[in-house]
Amino acid sequence: MRFRTEFISTPSPSPLNPERPALLLGSCFSDNIGARMRQCRWDARVNPCGVLYNPLSIANVMRMAIGKSDVVGKVMASLTSDRGIWNSWLCDSGAASDSAEDTAANVIARIASLSESLAEAGILIVTFGTAWIYELIDSPGYVVANCHKRPAATFVRRRLSVQEIVDVWCGLLEDLAQAYPRLRVIFTVSPVRHLKDGFEGNARSKAILLLACEELCARFRFAEYFPAYEIVADDLRDYRFYADDLVHPSTEGVEYVWEKFLGSYVAQPSRKILEEGEAITRALGHRPLIEGCRAAAEQMELHRLKTMERLGSFRRSHPGML
Repeated sequence: MRFRTEFISTPSPSPLNPERPALLLGSCFSDNIGARMRQCRWDARVNPCGVLYNPLSIANVMRMAIGKSDVVGKVMASLTSDRGIWNSWLCDSGAASDSAEDTAANVIARIASLSESLAEAGILIVTFGTAWIYELIDSPGYVVANCHKRPAATFVRRRLSVQEIVDVWCGLLEDLAQAYPRLRVIFTVSPVRHLKDGFEGNARSKAILLLACEELCARFRFAEYFPAYEIVADDLRDYRFYADDLVHPSTEGVEYVWEKFLGSYVAQPSRKILEEGEAITRALGHRPLIEGCRAAAEQMELHRLKTMERLGSFRRSHPGML
C-alpha cells in the first residue's frame, strides 16, 4: 500500500552550475534555500533589498537595478518617517536609520548590490509569497513592500489579479533577457502560509501566484517553475514538517525541498562539489568539546589549519565557489 504521493524530481536537460553565483529574491523561503546553498559554499546572493513578499515589489526593485527607472528619485520619494525612524516603502526595515540621508544611502546601496548580483548571476530564483498588496491611501496605486507597522488606515489592501502580475513581469523579463541574455529564471511559490489572510485568502492568493507563474513560464523559454509550494503542501502534507508556528516549513521540510531541488537542477558531478563544500562548512563550524584545555586547544588549532588548507584547495579547484 502507498500512504502518500511523492514528488519525483525530473533532471533538467540544462543543469545548473554551482560554480556560478545564484541570486534569490522574494519571500523568506528564498532565505531558507539560499542559506542551504551557501552552506554548500554555492555563492548565493539572497535578497539584497531584504525580504519581499509580493510580485510587484520584487519587480519594482529589479527594474531599478537594471537601470529602467530613476533610482535616486524613486528612493527619495519612498522615504517615510515615524517617531524619529526613517524607512523606505521599497524594502524592509533593514535599511532604516534615524536620518533620511542615511536611509536613502542604505537603500541605494542595496539596489547597487542587487544590480551587481544580477550581472554576475547564472540563475535567478524568484519566490512569490503573496498576491495581497498594500497601497498608500495618500498615493493611489503606490504599492509598499513593507508596512513598517504603520496603522491599517494608512493603506488600501487588495489582492492582485493574475493578469496584473503577468503584465508587470512580462515587461521585466523582456528587459532582463535583453540586459542579461544568459540569465536563467526559476519561479517558485512560497510554501509559507499567510494565515492572517484566513484559509480562503491564503489559498486564493497562492492560486493566483501559481497561475501567474504558469503563464510567465509558458511565454518565456528561459523561465521555468519549481514546485516548492506543491512539495510541502501535497507531498509532505503533514504539520510535522512545519515549524512551531505552523506557518513556516520546518528544518526537515526545507531540507526535503532542497533535496528535490538538487534532483531537478544539479547533476551528479556538481553534487559532489556541493557535498565537499558542505563538509568543509561543517568542519569550519567545529568547536572543541572541552573549553580551557591546552591539549584540546592544540588539537583544535591543528583541525583549523587542516580545514583552511582543505578550503584553499577547494577554492583553487572551484574558483566560483565561496
